[in-house]
Amino acid sequence: MAAIDVPQQQGEEAATCYEDLAVCAVCGEGDWEDDNAIIFCDSCDLAVHQVCYGAGARHIPEGDQPWFCDVCRHLGSSSRAGRYTKKGATLQTHQKECIMCPDRGGALKRTTDSRWAHITCALWVPGVQFLDVEGRDVIHPFGVHEKRLDLVCSICEKHMGACIQCKAPRCLTAFHATCARRKGLHMVEKEKDDYVDFAAYCDKHRPASTLQKKKRRRREMKW
Repeated sequence: MAAIDVPQQQGEEAATCYEDLAVCAVCGEGDWEDDNAIIFCDSCDLAVHQVCYGAGARHIPEGDQPWFCDVCRHLGSSSRAGRYTKKGATLQTHQKECIMCPDRGGALKRTTDSRWAHITCALWVPGVQFLDVEGRDVIHPFGVHEKRLDLVCSICEKHMGACIQCKAPRCLTAFHATCARRKGLHMVEKEKDDYVDFAAYCDKHRPASTLQKKKRRRREMKW
């Protein structure tokens, strides 16, 4: 494909706009701080917070040196301009599958059996562990209860991987963590004394306070 000449100022403005609109593929938030910036893979454009991604994103190359996510590094990716792996595969074809949801690509880390799983899935699915907890690296999925593997996602309607369920009492609604994030379900992480409690709610049981905020946003957008 022939290169397209873009004025430098226009290119810089477009890049700034793109970075301002980017959200982290792990937490779904766009806010960032100097010591926890949103960084971009120079091959697949994956956007992640340094803390959310953990190992592999703690130290960012200086200057014009590229940074690659684990998948692209594994595949030996080249620069962003080419968007090809060393084997000549396109970006689309080298997207890895997650063992816990139907989504391809995204913020993936290696599992203990040499497959791939989303950091989001590993955080939210009970029974899944990181062998490197602080680095959110090396995902060990074998503590997942076998009955969880039989659940069907109420959002994508697929029976694959491992779903989580609505936190509301007696509600059995199941969904993949990534499907819930994409649909905008209420998902909250609460830090306890020695652990983090992950709670997700279906639309029917969305907490009233967040429901009112959602309605207000819709009215503001309408007017």
